[in-house]
Amino acid sequence: MSAGVGRDPAYVLGRSEDEARRLEEQAKLLDRPTRLLFQDAGITDGMNVLDIGSGSGDVALLAGELVGATGQVVGVDLNPAIVASANARARTGGMKHVSFIVGDIREVELARDFDAVVGRFVLMYSADPAATLRAALRAVRDQGLAAFYEVNIGSGVASYPTSPLHQSRGRWGTETFRRAGMEMAMGTKLHEVFLAAGLEAPQMYTDALIGGGREWVERFVSAFGASQLRSLMPQILQLGVATKDEIGIETFDARYREEVLSQGSILQWYSCVGAWARKRPAVQT
Repeated sequence: MSAGVGRDPAYVLGRSEDEARRLEEQAKLLDRPTRLLFQDAGITDGMNVLDIGSGSGDVALLAGELVGATGQVVGVDLNPAIVASANARARTGGMKHVSFIVGDIREVELARDFDAVVGRFVLMYSADPAATLRAALRAVRDQGLAAFYEVNIGSGVASYPTSPLHQSRGRWGTETFRRAGMEMAMGTKLHEVFLAAGLEAPQMYTDALIGGGREWVERFVSAFGASQLRSLMPQILQLGVATKDEIGIETFDARYREEVLSQGSILQWYSCVGAWARKRPAVQT
């Protein structure tokens, strides 16, 4: 990362193949709110879009659907293995206009003709989110767009009737992110970050994943149950958030589903915020 910028928080979910697969399951649940954000922002046919912190590529692939074959999407991520995987997914999906490169957005050199920069759950991992966004905006034309979807981990989770396992699951995640130094209210802070980065005041909305019933619960547990706990486990244990016995990872999903479904609980995850705005023109001197 650039000199003079503090150390970024650790990426507590790790970079394993299992985590990449879990992110794909998570992306299915987050597709609708992310798609609505991009559509509200005005991302459409023929646009050139930059996706930062691309991970396994789900956000870039979604943007690729919106801009179509006449547009272009470039994703940037630090991890070479996950970039290779994302490029393979784009090729398999026949999306020749979507590609991924390895790099730190604060340092990588890019063409300066993008119509928009986007990201999901990425600024929360930056020591200075405004500086990270400002660096990305160097590649975006004047009056271009920025659209980001970020989580408020400090908001906690909810269930009704109360599911003790769901509440414990939320508490383990919240505490792990907090002790690892993550920004706990990144969604809410998008307003100040956008302004500091040189964007107009953003349009914003908030939502949260919420649902019940077998089909929805199965999808939710596949994304946020034992699979995510396994990714978090090294940090959970190192930071003293919980013990292996408390979590019981091998039987966690079965117990989670049984508890929630047997009592007909509705589950709500952390609140998230979508925000979009235009880049202010450079001041002429």
